[in-house]
Order: sequence, then structure tokens, then C-alpha cells
Amino acid sequence: MMFRVWDISLMICFSVSLMFVGVEGISELPPPRNLTFKWETPFTLNLTWEKPKDLDPDCKVNYTVDVRHSQVNKNSQIRRVQNTTCKLNISNENGLCISVTVNPENCENKDHSPSLDISIPPPTVTLVKNRSYEYSHNRLKCTWSPVDVVQDLGFYYWYVTLFLTVCNDMKIGECVIHDTLLKDIMTSMFYLFNGTYKGKPVNNTFMDERPAQYVKLNKPQLTIQRDGQNLYFQTNVSDLDEFGPQCYKYNYTYSMCDKVNHVVFIEDSKYEVDYDSNCMYRARVQIIFSDKCGAGKSRLSDEVEYGENRDPNLPALLAVIIIPLIVSCCLIVSLVLLRRHKDIIFPKIPEPTLIFKDMLINNIRIPESPRSPTDGRLYVPIEEIVESKISLEPETPLVPITTNARHKQV
Repeated sequence: MMFRVWDISLMICFSVSLMFVGVEGISELPPPRNLTFKWETPFTLNLTWEKPKDLDPDCKVNYTVDVRHSQVNKNSQIRRVQNTTCKLNISNENGLCISVTVNPENCENKDHSPSLDISIPPPTVTLVKNRSYEYSHNRLKCTWSPVDVVQDLGFYYWYVTLFLTVCNDMKIGECVIHDTLLKDIMTSMFYLFNGTYKGKPVNNTFMDERPAQYVKLNKPQLTIQRDGQNLYFQTNVSDLDEFGPQCYKYNYTYSMCDKVNHVVFIEDSKYEVDYDSNCMYRARVQIIFSDKCGAGKSRLSDEVEYGENRDPNLPALLAVIIIPLIVSCCLIVSLVLLRRHKDIIFPKIPEPTLIFKDMLINNIRIPESPRSPTDGRLYVPIEEIVESKISLEPETPLVPITTNARHKQV
């Protein structure tokens, strides 16, 4: 099955290369000769060839090298060189189609030559599939799914300024690369898987985009604050310190009064809206890594609510209907209670003229008995205590008695 797919891929490669064949009737340069290849490293392909035969010594030429993956959705690498050799950094994931064409520089009435084509077959065994990457703060997490049981599976990575390096932080189906230079890489990353399959050593190489194309941002936290008649949606940016502020964009999604969502895509972490006290605001935010710096995004934040939905006509409704109704009910209840308890609220008061008359004539006291009738007199005069026997003696004048008179009587 693998070789049948490879045959189809070869047909596609060569059909593309035929597009460069000159039109009949135009003099073409002769094609190059003896195109060969050599893998200097698992990711460095060295191509060599010879000049065309019977080339006019006065004709100066250059060469176009086109190396494309057998999959049509893969971009090709095209180089134009002056010499008969070319080196490329590339992986052999599904096989390669290579073509070299001779181009005239100062040759009269000459067109480019037919291409000279060779192909490199893909590996006989695919060790892994479903590769994915996540980059954050000098850590590139690589994950994959093993195709089959492979003994002593190893994982290596390489970029232009680095030697082939083994990934030590490895688990089943996962490995984390720790490197402080990852975010500054501007070229593709290359990966090598090797292991033993059915007793034979197998190598698989892959080429993927630079780590900044796989940025993973943490789930943001959103707060809503009110300042006067404005609301501010504020995103916490405390962990967005690895790249410059120009690399982050903010996608705010919010609704008010349960209406259609509004979507705003801005470069500032704070967004301002007008505040309506009769509306509830619901908002979420997502951080997007700008395509100026790479690619990636965060998950949507939790939804944050502020305020509550109210009827703007409620105050007028209260003033016109509800408040008068409450007042009427209170008045009716008051009248019923007043009629039922009027003797307690308004007791009978005796005629004040009789009270003052008794108070002027007699000493007045209040009856102590609580059983005394309330419709009787309020005050009772105190009985006076008068002696029953009274004797009167005439007043005798005081006569002085002399000493001689006393002696005579003796």
C-alpha cells in the first residue's frame, strides 16, 4: 500500500515538472547530467549534478533546483544557484521529488532546458502520527500518537544554529523541549524519531514551523469596573510578559440587556463602554497571538456579569399605581382599627367643672380600689378627724407671790 501511494506521488511530481518543458519550436538548452543526492545529516540534503553536454562555451547559465514533498499540499523549496551543487535543510516525511533545470543568462535564442528529475522514497515505516506542539515560556511541548509498538523510541530536535539534540524530558507520546532560544527561532524546526521496528532500525524526520507559530496562552481573567457612567472591561496581563505588547490582541465578546452579542477586536487590554443602570452586562475575552509575531490563542475566559436588568418604567409605575394603592390599604386598615378600639384610644373624660369644684371645697383623693366604677366621681373628699370632747378653761392672769406671804401661810 505504501509503494502504491508512492507511485501516485511520483506521477504528481513529474507532471508538475513537465510544466517547465519548453514549447516546441523554441531552442532549448540541454539538461544537466548525473543528478545525485546525499544526506549529510538527517535534515541536510546535498545535491550535485554535472553541466549540460555540448553547452556553448560562450553561453552562461544558472540552475533552478526545485525540491518538493510528494504531497501536493506541501510547499516546495526552490533555489537558483550558479554552481552545480546545492544544499537544503529538509525532511523526508513522505518522499521527495527533485528537479534541476538549466536557465540561460546571456545565451542568444535559448530557452531553459527540460528538467532532470530524481525521487527519494519515503521511509518504509512510519513510527508516529498526529503530531502537535504547544509553546509557552521557553518550553515546547511535543505530542504524538505511536503507530505501533516501537522499542527504544528516541526523539531529537534541531534548528539551524544548534546541533542535533536529544529531548530528555520524555514520556509516552510526549516530550518537552526546554530551550531559552526557542522564541527567537525564525526558521523551521526539525524533528527526528528513531527506534527499532521488527528488529530493524527506522528513522523518521519531520519539518514543522517555528515554535512561535504554536504559542499557547493561559486562560485570561476578566474584571468589570464602573467609573461614573462608563464600564471598563479589564484583562489581567500579568503573565503576558514573554513577548512584546504588540504581539497580543484581545477579542471581547459582551452583551447588554440580553441583546445580541457585540464582538470587539482591539490591541488594548482595557475596553470602555457606556453604562446603563437598567441593563446587565455579560462579557468574556480571548487573547489572540498576533500574526506579526507568530500564531496562537487562549481559551475564552469565564463569563463575568455586572448589574441587573430593570424596567426603565418601573419608577413611574410605582408613583402612579402602586404607591397610591398601598396608601389606600393602610388608610382602610387604620379606620377599621380605630373603630374597633375607639374606647381605648379615646376614653371618656369626666366633666372638668365638677372636678375643680370638689377640689376647691375639700381635700381630694383618688380612690385606690380599681373596682370603683368609672362613671362615678373621680375624686372623694377625705374625712376630717375632730376631737369628741373639748373643755374650756378661763385664762388666769399671772400674779407674783412674795416671800413673806409664803412664810405667813406656813
